[in-house]
Amino acid sequence: MDRLLITGFEAFGGRPANTSWRLAVALAAFAGPGAVAWRLEVDHVPAARALRRFCLERPSALIMLGEWSGASFRIERYARPGPLAPYAGGVRQARWPVASLLRAMRGAALPVRLSGDAGRYVCDTSYWAALGMPVPRVVFVHVPRDWPGPRDRSAVQALHQGLVHARNRGPWVSVPAGG
Repeated sequence: MDRLLITGFEAFGGRPANTSWRLAVALAAFAGPGAVAWRLEVDHVPAARALRRFCLERPSALIMLGEWSGASFRIERYARPGPLAPYAGGVRQARWPVASLLRAMRGAALPVRLSGDAGRYVCDTSYWAALGMPVPRVVFVHVPRDWPGPRDRSAVQALHQGLVHARNRGPWVSVPAGG
């Protein structure tokens, strides 16, 4: 069976909930058998360790979600190690058909853009850690903090179309900034 792992983060900054976690749970439920949601701590090392444990489940794809304060979704194309490996250098690139994902999300009327900077915090470092693991498809998408989607089945369905179905389409394409 195809195994899909979807991660979101715990609440932070005094907020009662994290949109990325609510969406991860809703998306896993919508995706059905084989899809599982895991919650990550908002801390560099514990998040990376949890990802290592989660990847022992051998998912065929890993969709990582994080929350941000902007109004659109952001497909993160690159990850940096930050404090996890400050001397490692190097940037890791998404292993996902980014151009297909962008088209599918836009086709589902979701506000979305490409990003070349996952934020230089736990989102970035956990993405970098995940891209170093033997999972065939890995992508990180920032979700607007105030997006009502997790409570709206049609919005979850649209995001499912954009994320889950795009993973099997096209080559892993880099799209120029602003794409």
